[in-house]
Amino acid sequence: DWARSGVRIPTGWRMSLLGGPFLALVGVISLAGLAGVWAVWLRWPPKVAAPARAGSLLFVMLLGAVLSATLVNRQFGFYASWSDLLATSARSYEPPRSFSAESPDKVLQILTPAWQQRGAESARLGRGILLEVVFAGPVSRISRPGLLYLPADYFKGLAASSLPVVEMFHGTPGGPTNYDTQLQVRDVLDIEIAARRMPAVMAAFPTTYQGRPSECVDALGGELNETYLAVDIPAAIDSAFHLTRGRTYAALGYSEGGFCAVNLGLHHPDRYSAAASLSGYFTAGIDTGKGASSPYRGKRAALDENSPLWWLQHRSPTGPALYLTAGGQDSFALAQNVAMLEAARTKARRLPLLVTQLPDSGHNFGTWSASLPAALDFLGRHLPMPLAPARELPTVR
Repeated sequence: DWARSGVRIPTGWRMSLLGGPFLALVGVISLAGLAGVWAVWLRWPPKVAAPARAGSLLFVMLLGAVLSATLVNRQFGFYASWSDLLATSARSYEPPRSFSAESPDKVLQILTPAWQQRGAESARLGRGILLEVVFAGPVSRISRPGLLYLPADYFKGLAASSLPVVEMFHGTPGGPTNYDTQLQVRDVLDIEIAARRMPAVMAAFPTTYQGRPSECVDALGGELNETYLAVDIPAAIDSAFHLTRGRTYAALGYSEGGFCAVNLGLHHPDRYSAAASLSGYFTAGIDTGKGASSPYRGKRAALDENSPLWWLQHRSPTGPALYLTAGGQDSFALAQNVAMLEAARTKARRLPLLVTQLPDSGHNFGTWSASLPAALDFLGRHLPMPLAPARELPTVR
């Protein structure tokens, strides 16, 4: 709930493909089109009546299809903007305002006005706050919008330097707001923290790609997405909030975001103590392709180096701790999880790995919503602070 969280919706999102105004516009156009077809149905000249009526029927069917697609898109949050739909450019945000955390490089810009006051008000109710931010990357030279969660404890005097951080990656298509709109992540974090199943954490929700899916990797001769997500964003948060550096980060993602979380965790075990995948996959190129136009430019070595399954089989990692889950009806994700489990048993025996599944569910936000608390609890076990017993899902043996 944007209003309750104190987040100001940017102007560029007020007519987003997920918003009520866009749905109302599509509805009005559909009703107007249907009324127009009804009005001229019996008025076509005899010579063109048959083809005109056939075209009118096709037009009505097209309007119905667009309206249905709009409703489905609102339900599942696939495309938030035209740039998402057409895979062209990033969302349009208003220019950053003067609400910035203390950071000499301004690498983390907080766009939510009066966020300290709003956070204090939420904290009195035992709730954290979601902030609208821009993460700038001086190393990757990437700057993108995102969200940042601050727990109630932050506004109650807990030193920010003691807070661990969870980075959460969205799927394709999608964006950071899917965590708020579809997964109600602020409520989930508030509940898990209050129950002491996980420590009070900050949570960062970056935009993982612009235009084309990236699988969060440093493209050969292209965008440095891994550097942005695993180096620049943690450095921005550390600098802005004076956090203690070290293995106080964890990563989580759903679908392609699950691939991102595990791949980045394996590549940066010095930073991420744990990573969780909800319905992810572990072979590079699934969402981007493997040819010359992909981030891997058709290079086998690049595909291997960015495939968590290959990494387990050939690098025998000992960290970070991994949590893999999927819906019982999501056969592809289940097979990927089992492949990782078998690889760990034979090639990476010292790697902490837990594989679970949610029965009778598929590859959708319902599954990810149900899986999120248990995944966060797992991450919490590997972040600083004594915890209450975590929630559990059935393990895969």
